[in-house]
Amino acid sequence: MICWRCRERVEGTVCAGCGAVQPPPRDPDLYAVLGLPRRFHLEPTEIETAWKARSRQVHPDRHVGATAVERRMALQWTATLNEARRVLGDPLRRAAYLATGRTAVGERGGPPPDPDFLDRVFEWRSRAEAGDPSVSGEAAALRAVLVDRLEGVFRAWEDGGGELSEVESILARIRFLEGFPPPEPG
Repeated sequence: MICWRCRERVEGTVCAGCGAVQPPPRDPDLYAVLGLPRRFHLEPTEIETAWKARSRQVHPDRHVGATAVERRMALQWTATLNEARRVLGDPLRRAAYLATGRTAVGERGGPPPDPDFLDRVFEWRSRAEAGDPSVSGEAAALRAVLVDRLEGVFRAWEDGGGELSEVESILARIRFLEGFPPPEPG
């Protein structure tokens, strides 16, 4: 990229030569925005550290005396960095982003869960409405199995031996289980 102000080559959010904030990419890769490797297994501290480092460079408070254009770019970068932090900081959103390129987990759409799964969820909902407290534990146990399966899919993918075609289906099932309250501690 070439700096819009001094025409020097730029690698990053701010020109090293003149200090001008550069425009954020139109359709940013959220991993590249934070300078993180494109993988599912990231520590929350990795995401937070990368976000803080990048945010310090472009925070609007650092560019109060800059031109209106630079202040606007600083605001745009801040919004982009915050979106990257929000999406990559949530494992389910991160999974959806890696598998589909979309930043939001769809409420609807994607592959429908199989009829047996839907029957089980319907039965649990009926039992929950009737006051059965064991439903929450059963739903939490199945959710844990699905999260483990999701982790396994991404582990295989990160090791170079897997694909992400199953991710949307697993996420759809997890979404169906979100309506159940967590089990009572006991």
